[in-house]
Amino acid sequence: MSLTVLLHGEVVARVGRTPAGTCELVYAPSLRHKHGDVQTPLSLAFPINGQRFTGDKVETFLWSLLPENDSARAEAAAIYGANTRDPLSLLTAIGKDCAGAIQLCLADEVEKVRADDGELVPASDADIEHRLAELKMRNELSWVMPGEHWSLPGMQEKFGLRRHASQWWWAHGSQPTTHIVKPGVRDAQHQALIEHVSMRASALLGLPTAATTFTDFKSERAIVVERFDRSPGPDGALQRRHQEDLCQALGTAQKYESYGGPTAVEIVQFLRDASASAGQARDNVAAFVDGLIFNSIIAAPDAHARNYSIHLSGDNVELSPLYDVASGWAYDAPPGRERTLSMSIGGEFNPEAIEHQHWRVFAQSARLDDVAVVERVKAIAAGTPQAFETAFAELGGTDWDGQVTAVSRRLLPNLERAVGVWS
Repeated sequence: MSLTVLLHGEVVARVGRTPAGTCELVYAPSLRHKHGDVQTPLSLAFPINGQRFTGDKVETFLWSLLPENDSARAEAAAIYGANTRDPLSLLTAIGKDCAGAIQLCLADEVEKVRADDGELVPASDADIEHRLAELKMRNELSWVMPGEHWSLPGMQEKFGLRRHASQWWWAHGSQPTTHIVKPGVRDAQHQALIEHVSMRASALLGLPTAATTFTDFKSERAIVVERFDRSPGPDGALQRRHQEDLCQALGTAQKYESYGGPTAVEIVQFLRDASASAGQARDNVAAFVDGLIFNSIIAAPDAHARNYSIHLSGDNVELSPLYDVASGWAYDAPPGRERTLSMSIGGEFNPEAIEHQHWRVFAQSARLDDVAVVERVKAIAAGTPQAFETAFAELGGTDWDGQVTAVSRRLLPNLERAVGVWS
């Protein structure tokens, strides 16, 4: 099987398998040899000056475009006859609207995909309520539905919607989605609300963060995330912005540091090396360090390398807004175990044990000003409780089920204690 890869509607590559069965990616000859404007690579792991890439990096890149959730892959298999163990087969079914500006399709589908062939089907609040309820009941046909060919990476259950003319729509064919709807992690009470207030607090602190709302769809509540890889073009038409997560960019399948995934120090160095200028490198590193500080202060357990992304445009590399940010302070630590971050700070994974010395070790290892980093930690820590209080207060008039009150009473006291060490 071979798939054509489009970027911003332009055919840029082909992905398939070698006779030995290894995944391969081959850039289009016209792209490799084009002069003039700097072309945008599919991934920093695959520079355009290369002709052909094979092996684990290609497979990792393709799997990273797909859901990690086994049931989501099973749904694609049930609806479209895809092979859940083959990323090419899955992307044939649900690769027409991926993260960033990538679209994948069979060769005879290229013109339709380039034209965003498909339709927008009205989605009422009752329709969305029903789909959210199905997700809660583990209905195996609730993540991907017939006619939908978008793919959203990650473990958490979710689905894509299009916002257009002040209305929600299901996006069919290769129509792009603009928002992601998540009911929250099933086994973590009120997780969708916690994610929203965490993201909102981050934005209130001035950190670039994906815009979210905590939305009622009749009897169901969900976090709705505005996609920052979609934007209106000069003519008003929706455009895709290219991005990739840091695991894709680094060519690694592991996302957690404790299992061999990228460390914070490695990411800082990668951002320096990948940026097009010294100024861009400083901005990218500063933005990443701010995100690292905030995620550590709020004890976010899932702030791994796959939950940081970069926008790619020509040779420009820009750290994307924060996303998938959720505090762990609303929950007790697992019995007999410590809280654990996805990335250590100066070798320490437990957010309750991180002190000034750990940030100094991190800063020195990353060739940063350790005094400036500690001062930045203090500044973000000082503003975080008020930012959360404001985020909760914004929802006070919609607390019909008591979620906001219950979560704020659990989260805020733990957060206040946690930031006390930085006062």
